[in-house]
Amino acid sequence: MKGCIIGIICFFGYCSLTRAAEILDGEIQLPKTKETVYELFNRITDLTGFFFIYDSDIINNERKVKFPGGTYSLRQSIYLITQDKNIQIKVIGRHILLYKKEIPLATDTKTLPATRDSSNFITVKAAVRDAQTKEPVPYVSVGVEETGIGTITNQSGEFILKIPYSDTIRNIQFSHVGYNQQAVPAGLFLNNPVDIYLQTKMVPLREIIVGLVNPQKIIREMLNNRPLNYRNDPVYFTGFYREGVERKNTIISLTEAVFQIYKTGIESSDDDQVKLLKMRKISNKEETDSIVLKMRAGIDASLRLDIIKYVPDFFELNDENPFNYTKIDMTVTDAGLAHVIAFEQKAGIKEPLYKGELYIDSDNRALLAAHFEVNPRYVDKSTDIFVLKKPKNVDIKPENANYYVYYKYWNGKYYLSHLRGDLSFKIKKKNAFLQPSKSIHTFFEMAVCKIDTIDVKRFSNKESIPTRNVFSETKFRYDNRFWDDFNVILPEERLNEAITRISSKIEEIK
Repeated sequence: MKGCIIGIICFFGYCSLTRAAEILDGEIQLPKTKETVYELFNRITDLTGFFFIYDSDIINNERKVKFPGGTYSLRQSIYLITQDKNIQIKVIGRHILLYKKEIPLATDTKTLPATRDSSNFITVKAAVRDAQTKEPVPYVSVGVEETGIGTITNQSGEFILKIPYSDTIRNIQFSHVGYNQQAVPAGLFLNNPVDIYLQTKMVPLREIIVGLVNPQKIIREMLNNRPLNYRNDPVYFTGFYREGVERKNTIISLTEAVFQIYKTGIESSDDDQVKLLKMRKISNKEETDSIVLKMRAGIDASLRLDIIKYVPDFFELNDENPFNYTKIDMTVTDAGLAHVIAFEQKAGIKEPLYKGELYIDSDNRALLAAHFEVNPRYVDKSTDIFVLKKPKNVDIKPENANYYVYYKYWNGKYYLSHLRGDLSFKIKKKNAFLQPSKSIHTFFEMAVCKIDTIDVKRFSNKESIPTRNVFSETKFRYDNRFWDDFNVILPEERLNEAITRISSKIEEIK
């Protein structure tokens, strides 16, 4: 199991490389004990405040170690724990990197080292996990501090980030609702495959003022504070977009693209615009089923999931509002705490409405994230909402429709960061009594990988593409250097297999 240990208590503080020897020769005292490598490094972290980062393909996180106890230098303690004198130790800031001199090339996306791009970009690949459960943490915001460059982790907790070589002196920041924000020097990733483990934050009860909280009041304050928390001037996003159709965990089709998006302000009545920069389309030739499901308006659905600009019905707090709201929890954010507010349609209402959770900052009332779905009890009544056209001999029923929306803070404002929609349908041919029904899963997601606020102008009609069409049918010129220096959402293993195993249909236009 790959891992990196992140400490909390600061003792030595920030130290330069010139003090590395002094730090490593400093003495610490540990008890005689038998614990895992992970637990022993945590003990050192608690004493010193240094973050340990390493590749668990080199250092086994779960191996039990009989530590003799006593006073040793930090360097000696590391060698006693790892039981490997070939481990190299490097101190960068408040981080201690453990590595081997020669790092073999790997095909696993989680162990690929950072590489120097021919266009002066550094490519960093790693994974993010929960420090307690060791499980992957999906949809973590990963960004280079003081820049608009970033990406998010995929459902396996993995990410790929391309940053200019000049920015390798900066920190890479990791943030997610419910976890402590971590800032790791970009230099630690250079030619060193590591994983990042995020720590959950315990919130002492004395810090929480117990009292009656009106969840509708919190939502209303969030809406009123939109002009303060979100940008009202247009902005350029460079976004990575992916949509696909799969059945039985087998990809039927997959379309990926890089967009430049002209994003209008939250109070503007103008529509957003999309300019296509790069695109590729993959389909499975082995799929010969006559039932073909196409996703229409996936791009438009992505843009309209910006629920701060396109206010949904569960934000309309009038007398006819059909929802009940409940504050169910408090959770940690980058800056402090957030209210967790659940909403669901009132009893007696049988329409297919949304239910879900909202994460709203307790101080400035900014919406940080939203997870919502069509109420599972009534989702089978939503066919007309999602299905525009179907064969006469086929019945289609939605099984579920889930959505995720995340915002991130940058330069004094909050911006759309990542969104995803997952929809599943049960399909059955009429009068085919002996044939079982089939489940088909469709998905779309978009990550904002760069933000530009300078000299932002609308695209011309020739530059922008329609957003309500079936995007996979868009004509494009395929570029075999598709990725270039763009940041993307790293595919999960099943998508990697699809990309490598099924044939690409490359359409070129003159």
